[in-house]
Amino acid sequence: MLPWGILEEEDWRILKDLYALAPDCAKFLSRRLRLDLEETRRRLRRLESLGFLERVQGRFLKKKGLRRPKHMNHTYYELAREARLYLRTLLFEEGRSA
Repeated sequence: MLPWGILEEEDWRILKDLYALAPDCAKFLSRRLRLDLEETRRRLRRLESLGFLERVQGRFLKKKGLRRPKHMNHTYYELAREARLYLRTLLFEEGRSA
């Protein structure tokens, strides 16, 4: 079971962004969320160590909106299965109550 109670607001923003837009690296996450790059890297490493994220394996990444696979020049992160399932139910419930 993941320790959801210890997450801060920025952690939630990162997790929701990765859920919505698929795997990404610290550089693009920090730009999109307007966070400091080093802070984003630190949070990604922490979320990975807690089990919320996994590193994407391989050399090429197939991502939404791209015509062809992207070569991975950085470390890309994606949601772990348990985190993805929890966020799906959480966001689904938010959408139904709105």
